[in-house]
Order: sequence, then structure tokens, then C-alpha cells
Amino acid sequence: MPVKNERNVRHLLRRTEFIDRQSRVDELMGLTTFADIVDNILGTAAHRLPAPPSVVFQNTGEDDNWRRGQELAHFWFDRMANDSPRPMQEKMALFWHGHLVSEIGKVGSAELMREQIDLYRRDGLDNFRDMVTEMSTQVAMLRYLDNNRNEADSPNQNFARELMELFLLEVGNYTEADVEAATAAWTGHSDNWQTGEYVWLDDLPKERWTPIFHDSSVKQFLGQTINNGGDPRRHGDETIEVILGNGVVPSGADKVHNRGRPTRLVAAEFLSRKLWVDFANQAPPAAVIDAMRDAFVAADFDILPWVRTMLLRDEFYAEEVLTGLVRSPIDWIASLLYALDLRSKDATPMWLMGNTGQLILHPPNVSGWKINGYYVNASAMEARARIAQGFAWTAGRNYWDDSGYLQFRHGRLTRDELIAAGPWPDYIPTMSDEEVVDNMSDLMEVTLAAPTRERLIDHLAAAGRWERSDLVFLILLAPELHVA
Repeated sequence: MPVKNERNVRHLLRRTEFIDRQSRVDELMGLTTFADIVDNILGTAAHRLPAPPSVVFQNTGEDDNWRRGQELAHFWFDRMANDSPRPMQEKMALFWHGHLVSEIGKVGSAELMREQIDLYRRDGLDNFRDMVTEMSTQVAMLRYLDNNRNEADSPNQNFARELMELFLLEVGNYTEADVEAATAAWTGHSDNWQTGEYVWLDDLPKERWTPIFHDSSVKQFLGQTINNGGDPRRHGDETIEVILGNGVVPSGADKVHNRGRPTRLVAAEFLSRKLWVDFANQAPPAAVIDAMRDAFVAADFDILPWVRTMLLRDEFYAEEVLTGLVRSPIDWIASLLYALDLRSKDATPMWLMGNTGQLILHPPNVSGWKINGYYVNASAMEARARIAQGFAWTAGRNYWDDSGYLQFRHGRLTRDELIAAGPWPDYIPTMSDEEVVDNMSDLMEVTLAAPTRERLIDHLAAAGRWERSDLVFLILLAPELHVA
């Protein structure tokens, strides 16, 4: 069991709630055990999390889809940074958005993307099997991986292949015959491009089924029989049941060491590695993956006990994990919004985010975003600098007014406080360089390491008093804000 101390609590909050908010640190440190702290964050037992609200689009015209996409992105950023009482819901939704991927450009509808993101936000800590099953016939996924074009006479393998390769099993744990069988099981689903609806033939909402497009012939899939009677509209669901149930990695699979193993164990290990790499670092210990796998399978793929197992491992609080993860651009922007008490629509430059390597709602491909060191390169850091510059300008847009000030999470610093007291030309600084750095970082709720603090003090000493406001920009670029 991890030790209950402020260091571990802050680390846990940065990895689960984006930001180690002081109010949350104080609240969690008041609990009895570290298990109580994790349960509070996850929403277990007496702390069950309520269903999160959904964005209400203000742009309602048919030609306003791009603006709706912007609204969805800004709404989600605000939930991450400021509005959610338990941001772990948004953190898990972001993880699933990068794993069970759709992209708004190909989907072509902000409404459909909202439906998918809301599924991840609502059910991202519930049952994985149920969430994947629902995701599979959401119109966003039907369009993104072309399953709306998968017909018996013209099979499209895209969704069936990625369901195994990237979503559930990992490449090498199935054969081409399994891809063909799964593709047949998923035939018959389509959508209405005019309305965005997907409805059953009997007009029940959300789904559209076209029987003549379905291949209902019996198939063998990962050692099990599928498409063998029952509701043909649910034949695709059977592939998920087999993978997470009684399927077996076939003898012809490329990964020799997994041949003959239950696919539910292979899937649980694959997903556990993905979760660890996203939340911890790129070197998952074998003992941790084993423990996470066992917890996931024992809970019949309930997500909450699986994540809880990871967060209660001592390895999650080891030095190499504390220092082993670069904040993703989305995570970093959430921290800037919090530090400066800003709303996303007023500050977040979506047009610059793509250059950082991560644009919300726009994963680059079905494998999702890369992580960690991928975000440390010249072009990505230059984009971060330009974004930080924009945030700093927004925080100080009233700075040169008559009663000018800089806006932060916990209050303001006026221009007179930063620059001088007394009539011109006898300006006298009202704060020392040390006081400026400490006041500003405190108001932003950013904890600076001693070397960073000293460098910023040295900068102020060398700069003129009129440049003191530039310190906002430098703090936003400090290493402490770029490491999770």
C-alpha cells in the first residue's frame, strides 16, 4: 500500500485529475488511508460519481458543424480544468478517446462525436465490455472505420480488424480467418447520412439494420462458433463476447507465446499495458501488469477495480514514475486554464494545438496519439511556447489599462504592485524580485522547484521593471508545468 503523504497525493492527482489542486490535496489528506484517497478519486462506494453533463450546442444551424466541434472541445477542456468536481471521469474519457478512436473530420458530425465522447465520460469507469459493445454501433464509429460500408457481397474489414488489432487483442493474437469471420459478423449495420441516425428497421432510435447486407452464415472465430442463430443484429457483439470470454488464441497466430492462451487474459494484459503507459510511464513492470490483468478478469472487465489496482500499487509512486511522464498537450492546456482561471473559448488556440502533436477530437489515425517523449521536439515545444504566449496575453489583456492587472487562479496582481509606487519618474518597486516570483506562482497555484525559482529571480534582476509581467509567460513554460 502506498504511503499516505503529500508527495504521493499530489502525484496521484496530477495523473488522475490533471492538476494537483490544493483544495483536493487538503481534502484527500484528511482521509484515513491511501485506499480511501483512491476510492474518493475514482468514485467508489460512498463516493459514487454522478453522470457528467453534456455540452448544449449554441450553434444550431446545419452549417455550424465546425463551430459545434469547437464548442465540444472547449466544453471538454473546461470540464477537465475547472468545472468537474471529479476530473477522473474526464481523464478516463480522454484515455478511451485515444484508444477507442474516432476523429471528428471523418465522422463529419459534432453531434455524433458528442455522443461518443459522452459515452466515454459516462461509462469510462464502468464495464469495458458494455462500453465497447455500445461504441461499436455508434454512428461515429460506424463511419470512422467504415463498418457502414461492410456488406455481405462487399465486405469491409476495417472495423473488425481494428477491433482486434488496436482495441482489444493487439496484433499477432489472431489469424486472417478470424478477421474474415469477424467481418462477416459485423455486416448489416448502416446509417442515415442525412439525419445522422442509426435506427433499427422497426424505427427504434439510434440504429439502422439492413438484413440483406448481413452475412448470417455460421463462422469459427478464435475457437468458438458465432453467427449460429439468434438475433442477427447482435452477431457482431458475439465477437466481443468471445474475445473477452471463452476465445482462445489460435495455433496459427503470429505471437507464438500466446498460442492456446485464453483471449480474455491476452486482452486484459494488452489493455493493462496501455493504461499503465498512459498514466504512469513507458516501462510497465511485469508484476503490475499481472496484477492488473487478474483484477480486470476477476471483475468481468469492470473498469473501476482494474484502475484501482493500478493506483494502489507501490510501483505507481516510484521515482521513475514520478519523473517519467511528459504532460500531453491536452493535459498541459488544462493546467494553464486552471492556473490562470480562464475559460477555454477565451484562451485555447485550437489552430495551434495540431503543431504540438495532439489536437483534441482529432487523433491522427486509428492507433490514437503517441505519448510521452513524442511531445518533446523542436516543433512541438515551439508550438507550446506560442500557446503559452497567447495564454499570458489573455491573462494580462487589461494590464495596461488605467487600473491594469494580471488575472490568476487565486486573484490578481496589479500593474502598480508589480512596477512601482509613487509619481513618475520616481518609480519604486513595491515588491522584490523574490516576492514577484513567489506571489505570482502562489496565485497560479504552481509549485516551482528551487532551481526554476532561482532562474526566474535572476531573470527579473536582469530585466527592466516594465518586463515583470513577462514572468507569466516564463512560468507557463517552466518544466514543472510540462511534467505530469
